[in-house]
Amino acid sequence: MFILAIDQSTATGSSAVLADQRLIAARHWHETRTARQQIFPCLNAILHEARLEPSAIELYVAGVGPGSYSGLRVAVAAITAMALPGKTAVYGVTSAEAIAWQVAQAENVTKVRIVGDARAERWWTRLFLRQDDLMSPAGEWELVDPGVFKVGAAEVVATPDWPRLEARLPAMVPASTRLIARAVFPEAETLARLAAARRARGIASEPLIPIYLHPAVRRQKASA
Repeated sequence: MFILAIDQSTATGSSAVLADQRLIAARHWHETRTARQQIFPCLNAILHEARLEPSAIELYVAGVGPGSYSGLRVAVAAITAMALPGKTAVYGVTSAEAIAWQVAQAENVTKVRIVGDARAERWWTRLFLRQDDLMSPAGEWELVDPGVFKVGAAEVVATPDWPRLEARLPAMVPASTRLIARAVFPEAETLARLAAARRARGIASEPLIPIYLHPAVRRQKASA
């Protein structure tokens, strides 16, 4: 089965093609103000490297965030458009789940808490539990004040937003808890493997809608 996956929830995007769970092509790119929309040449490049036409892809997988709203919108729109001519299935996986799986594998742990910058003095967070070849969320997405951010026992903490959180996050994590002190980005290869495992268990796709967690904007009424 040929799977093409893509994630652009952070400034470091990735795409990958797998053939029967074997990685055959991958690309990474970094979005900047002067180098945007690298997703399209990278998608063309991995298909060329894999020697595949889009019609050969049997499953498309998209990372749906949380993360960069514009980056996620472009990625989801691109992969949906690629799937449209052949009415190929598109499957969504949260980018945070991919990060959690990568950390669980690297650290050989079962509990991974992902935290990100929601801006406006709020962090988003969610705990994931490793179960065989999957990461299952434990609870809903949370939007918290950094000052009250808490970590449970035996959790490993990771973030894709280390440059923006490194000034405050270490102080909020107990010394006994493992903190990954660098940005961890979701890999498209991981998304593809998680999607295949989830589908094999009959788990439905995440909605193909970018997850963008941020505080509600309060608008002040204009004075009479």
